[in-house]
Amino acid sequence: MRVLTIPIIVLGVLAAPGSDEPSEAAMRAAFETRLTAQVRSVLDFVVETGGRDALDAVRAARTDEFHIQSLKKLDCIRSPKDGHVCEFAVRIGVVTGTLDQIMSGRFYFGTGGLVFSYDDSNDA
Repeated sequence: MRVLTIPIIVLGVLAAPGSDEPSEAAMRAAFETRLTAQVRSVLDFVVETGGRDALDAVRAARTDEFHIQSLKKLDCIRSPKDGHVCEFAVRIGVVTGTLDQIMSGRFYFGTGGLVFSYDDSNDA
C-alpha cells in the first residue's frame, strides 16, 4: 500500500502548481462585477453633473445596459504580485449591437472572491 501512496502524492504535487489558475466562469463573474461597478460609477457621475433628467435620458436610451454574451479564457500566467494575468476574448451585448474584444488583466483573490483589474500597475 505504501508503494501506491507515493506515486499518488507525486502526481498531486505535479498537478498542483497550475490548479489555482482562475476558471473561465470565475473570470467572467469577476469581469462582470468590475464592469457593473464602472457603469454604476458613470451613472453616479451623470446624476452629479446632469441631474435626474440626465440619468432618465441615459436609462431611456438603454445605454447603461450590457450583457456578457461570452467570455473565453485564452492564456494565463502567474502575476508578479499575486493572482494571474490572463488574456481573454469577451463578447458584450449593448443597445447598439455587440462588442468583441480581446483583453488582458489581473485576476486575484480579494475579500469578496475573485477580482478583476484592468491595469496591474495600479493595484495595491
